[in-house]
Amino acid sequence: MKILDRAALVIGAAGMWLYMASVEQDRWSRAVLSVAIVVLAFVLKKISDRIAERREEQEEWEEERRSRAFAAWIRTGSLKG
Repeated sequence: MKILDRAALVIGAAGMWLYMASVEQDRWSRAVLSVAIVVLAFVLKKISDRIAERREEQEEWEEERRSRAFAAWIRTGSLKG
C-alpha cells in the first residue's frame, strides 16, 4: 500500500470518527468539518491513483522508446562485423 493511500485511509477514518461523534452531540459544525476531511481523503486517494497511472504511462513510453532505438540500431547494421 502506497504512502498516499495510507494517509488517505487514516484521514478518512479520522473524518468519519469525528463525524460520528459530532452527530451524536448535535454539533453540526464539527460534522460539516468532518465531511470536509473525508472529502480531502478522497481527493488525496485520487491524486495518488493519478500519480501511479502517470508513472506507469511514463515507464511504458520509455520502454517503447528504447525498443525503437534498439530496432533502429539493428537496422543500421551496427551489429554487422
